[in-house]
Amino acid sequence: MKLLETLARDENRCNKNLYSSGIYWDYKNKVSLNEIKKKGLKDFRGTSAGIGTSFTDSLVLDIRNELNVKGRLISSFLSFPIINRIFNSQISLTKNYLNSYIENLALVYKNNKAVQKLIEKYKFIETTKFGCISKFHHGEQEYSIHYLNMAHRIENLSEKFDFGKIQSFFEIGGGFGANIHFLVTNFPNIRKVIYLDTVPNIFVGTEYLRYHFKDRVKDYLKTKNENEIVFKNNDELEIICVPPWEIEKINVEIDHFHNAASFVEMPEKCIKNYVKYVNKFKTKQISLISYDNYDPNTTFDPNLLSNYFDNKLSINKENHLINDYKRKEIYLTF
Repeated sequence: MKLLETLARDENRCNKNLYSSGIYWDYKNKVSLNEIKKKGLKDFRGTSAGIGTSFTDSLVLDIRNELNVKGRLISSFLSFPIINRIFNSQISLTKNYLNSYIENLALVYKNNKAVQKLIEKYKFIETTKFGCISKFHHGEQEYSIHYLNMAHRIENLSEKFDFGKIQSFFEIGGGFGANIHFLVTNFPNIRKVIYLDTVPNIFVGTEYLRYHFKDRVKDYLKTKNENEIVFKNNDELEIICVPPWEIEKINVEIDHFHNAASFVEMPEKCIKNYVKYVNKFKTKQISLISYDNYDPNTTFDPNLLSNYFDNKLSINKENHLINDYKRKEIYLTF
């Protein structure tokens, strides 16, 4: 846990005006940090921990896993024998409903023609590790639903970009690293990667990518003592995982920059700061993805994101992989 402890300690020393998680994430990050310390990462994509709520494909079963210190103190009354029996009965009932939901979702994905086409086109290797429960079987293989949704996004973006020609890739807010795992698996030409996320999300993503790519992953314990963060001058795979404040030390050129959803969840000054560095890195291509339904109390209209990029982004709406969801995603590209 040395990496996690170092990240948490150094986060308290960074410039909060530029590298704050924002209202949307502050509460979630504190809960996640506590859950990681208590339970580790073995089930962060399952239901037994509140680690990955909102940035992984985990599902909420027990609300106690989602509470901060104050919430846990208040909920301690649930330990009283009679109340505890009632609450556990509700958990059991909720688990039955959750299992039914997962089974039905798996059937929808398994029998969807668009999903089958993606399975035929792309590689999906070890996509259900760390307790993933949102999954389905097709043939003899197990597939993560989250990965299929990401493959659909890449398929849409491929109408604009040729991922087969990208060598360097920079992602801010990479979830738990699944998008980078998918891209590097399917496009071996992508050899140099910068992955930046808040604490403790970056810890989860670093360890997830380390599981898949071993010593090709460079973590914060290595970069924090360097004056400059650069790619090695070779064709070896290199995935550099950094917290937000380390962006000031990065000196690279980037073929493609990507962000999914998290820009609209940040304070404006943080977005402007990140865009400054995206420009500094002489970034050739940009792709942003966001959701069409947003809460104005914590996020803002994703259509406004182009304003931060000198209004040069094209804006389109795309259907969800499963059209019956009636959900659309907003794509901003350059």
